[in-house]
Amino acid sequence: MADTKKLEGTIFDIQGFSVHDGPGCRTLIFLKGCPLSCSWCCNPEGMNPFPEVMFNASNCISDFNCVKACKLQAITWENTHPLIQRNICHDCIIFDCTTACYTGALQKAGYKISLDQILQQIRRDRNFWGDKGGITLSGGEPLARPEWAVAILQYCYNAMIHTAIETCGCIPFTHYEKVLPYLDWIFFDLKHMDDALHREKTGKSNRLILKNALRLATQFTGRLIFRMPVIKGFNDNKVHILQLATFIRKTGKNEINILPLHHLGREKYAMLGKEYRASQMEIPTQEEMENIQAWFTAEGIRCYIGSNTPF
Repeated sequence: MADTKKLEGTIFDIQGFSVHDGPGCRTLIFLKGCPLSCSWCCNPEGMNPFPEVMFNASNCISDFNCVKACKLQAITWENTHPLIQRNICHDCIIFDCTTACYTGALQKAGYKISLDQILQQIRRDRNFWGDKGGITLSGGEPLARPEWAVAILQYCYNAMIHTAIETCGCIPFTHYEKVLPYLDWIFFDLKHMDDALHREKTGKSNRLILKNALRLATQFTGRLIFRMPVIKGFNDNKVHILQLATFIRKTGKNEINILPLHHLGREKYAMLGKEYRASQMEIPTQEEMENIQAWFTAEGIRCYIGSNTPF
C-alpha cells in the first residue's frame, strides 16, 4: 500500500448514492485527466489533469475582485467580463481569484485530495451502500495516473468493497495490469470501429483501444461490459453496429450498454473557455435506441439501453 500521507490526486467530483455505475448504491469518484477530447463529452472539466477556473457570467457583478486577487496576473478585464489567460493560470496552486469572488462567478473545477481523505469518505459512505454497493472510479480517465487509482482500488478490494472503473481504453495496457488484481467490474467505451472517424470526433486513434479491449477480455476475470455513446450520424447506423457486434463477439463477450447523447454539460464548456462541438448533434429518440438494441440482439449481443444494465 502506498504512503497515504504523501500520495494525492486530482478529482473534480465525488457523488454518493450512485445507482447507474455498477451494482447497488455506490460512491462515484471522478478523476481529472483524459487522453481523449470527445466532441460530446459531458464532463469537460475532467479533460485536463489539473485544477482550473470556471467562469459563470450570470453571477458576475463586475467588482474586479478576481483581477486584484490573481497573483499571476492571469486575469484582465474585457468589456463586461474577466479575460482568463488559461495558459498561465493552469499552473496556479492557490486560486485566490475564486476565494475573492464571493458571488460564485469564478469557481475551481477540480482539487487536490489525499488518499487518506478519499478513503475516509469511502469508509463513511460504506454505511449507506447496502449489501451490493461499492466504489466506481470515473473521469476523465481514471487510469491516466495509475498509481493513484491502484492505491484506492487496492484498499477497497482488501476491505471487501466491490470495485469498478469506467475507462475510455486509450491508455497503455500496463496501466490496466496494475489494477486488474483489485477490480471486480470494468465498463469499457467503444465509440467507433473506423479509425479515421474515431480520430475526427475524439482526437485519438482507436487502435490502442481495440487492442486493449481484446487483451482485457482474455486477462480480466471480472465482469467486462462494453459501452457505446449513441451519437446520431456518427455511430448509430446499422453497418457500424454490425461491425461493432462482430468485434464484441471476437472478444468472447456478449454485452453492451448503449447510452444516448445528452447536452447536460453544454454550459460547462463556455465556463471553461472551450467550444462545445456537439451543439448541433441531435439526441436519439427512444425508438432509435430500440432499433440499435434490436440490431445488437439479432447478432447475439445482449444490449442494455441507458441505465437498464442488469446488475
